[in-house]
Amino acid sequence: MIIPNLLVTDMGASIAFYRDTLGFELTMVLDADREMHTDPEGKAIVFATLAWKEAQLMLQTAASLADDLDLFTPASQPAASGTIYLRGFDPDTIDRDALGDAVLKAPFLQWYGMKELYLKDPNGYVLCLGIPGGAPPA
Repeated sequence: MIIPNLLVTDMGASIAFYRDTLGFELTMVLDADREMHTDPEGKAIVFATLAWKEAQLMLQTAASLADDLDLFTPASQPAASGTIYLRGFDPDTIDRDALGDAVLKAPFLQWYGMKELYLKDPNGYVLCLGIPGGAPPA
């Protein structure tokens, strides 16, 4: 199993985006003292795990990762490289009005037959939500 761990700058905004906007389930959070919680409210969260169907996603602050890896510093910024593809996530189930400027490309039928929606999360990571949409356009 591959589980992406995304470096984030604003944990609250990131959790809200994935949990409240996309419908991921928040499964666990850690505070700066590495204490585990199920509810992030009122805590300085440095790490979180979320789930959607069989997929999992981890979010981690740069300061937290810097504690473990010298490569990162507390001031490190996320750098998006590539797209996280969420296959089976119906683009029509997302309230696009709630997304605001997070929508990079509205739902469309891709040349390989997938109906897709491209989004940008609060840290600049690009997400593509896609389901089979029928025969590819001619």
